[in-house]
Amino acid sequence: MYLLFDCNNFFASCEQVFRPDWRRRPLVVLSNNDGCVISRSPEAKAMGIAMGEPYFKCKERLASADAVVCSANFSLYSDLSERIMRILEESLPETHQYSIDEAFAKVEAGHWASFCRELRKKIRRWTGVTVSVGIAPTKTLCKLANETAKHTPQMQGVCDLSTPEQWLPVLQASPVEDVWGVGRKLAPRMHSLGIRTAAGLAEAPLTWLRKEFGVHGERLALELRGVSCSDADEHNVRGQVMVSRSLKEGIRDIATLRESLCRFVEKAGRILRSEGLMASQLFVILRTSRFNETDNLYSAHQGIELPCYTDDTRVFTHYATSLLENIYRTGYEYKKVGVLLAGLEEVHLVQPTFEHPNVGPDKLMQVLDKLQQNGLNIGFANRGKSTPWHKEFLSRCYTTCWDDIPETSRD
Repeated sequence: MYLLFDCNNFFASCEQVFRPDWRRRPLVVLSNNDGCVISRSPEAKAMGIAMGEPYFKCKERLASADAVVCSANFSLYSDLSERIMRILEESLPETHQYSIDEAFAKVEAGHWASFCRELRKKIRRWTGVTVSVGIAPTKTLCKLANETAKHTPQMQGVCDLSTPEQWLPVLQASPVEDVWGVGRKLAPRMHSLGIRTAAGLAEAPLTWLRKEFGVHGERLALELRGVSCSDADEHNVRGQVMVSRSLKEGIRDIATLRESLCRFVEKAGRILRSEGLMASQLFVILRTSRFNETDNLYSAHQGIELPCYTDDTRVFTHYATSLLENIYRTGYEYKKVGVLLAGLEEVHLVQPTFEHPNVGPDKLMQVLDKLQQNGLNIGFANRGKSTPWHKEFLSRCYTTCWDDIPETSRD
């Protein structure tokens, strides 16, 4: 049996924890460079503000509704996420964090609804964040249960789909595109073949599903029937690490682009090492604004096979800057640059070769990562001193900076 804990409107909720005057008001959180909406309060959703909508398109609507606009404050979000995960791990030892605001817990079969409601209250009381809980024998059913809990107030934040009698009505009411693992690309093909609901997918013949959609389609149907297929995939290595960002002000010169790219390469390297991985491929992307109304558009990407598996930021930077020089063209105002590391493998599975007998984790990178973890902003000089992006609406770091800790008055 699985339990899925998912924080409701997490980034927006974090902003409201220390600002009660922002509650029950439309509130949106913008991406790293104040580019697009990445989290919305229920009031903002009711206004029709879409996830991923560019800020410049909804700016006037938000202003007319007296909405709160926040720049992404990941220091605050990460800290509150860590606190929530600690609460879950203390109560449920087999807890696996799936994302910054989601965690699965594997438990024995039983009656968990009352326990989850009490744990939900504890998280709310200790952190100020509301979570929804889904209970089901598979992770795919858990996802549907969690979404049902969010949109059904009488469930008090917990939806239990432990038995077929409980999950069949939910499957019949759920469009197939709402099934975890279907997505926007697979849904149209399923529609064309007559599968329009989660129930239709669950009832389809397995051999036919395998023929039309491969093993993935067969596993989705099994998961919706209550047969867990996720255990074998829990330790699969992620396919890639991508770090990119839209630039608030367009950049024309390659020197500034290079500094931005080097920052992203450093971050990608840290993510890679934190998961015990090494990469064998590297790609760089570069493009102008998609919303440019002129014909002066340009988009390019280029990749390279690295000489060997590595987790060394210096190696990544060397090849990334070379690729940037290859695809850079003068005369354009670039609004996005990024790096993608692919061909990933776990460190302990990487084999040395005759050409590279000492392949393995780089010790200098391990030291730099520890310094970063201890709060020291250590990096390579090629990333420059300033950044070409900004956060105009950044809130205080209430839980991670002494100067930002909220104060109360005795008066």
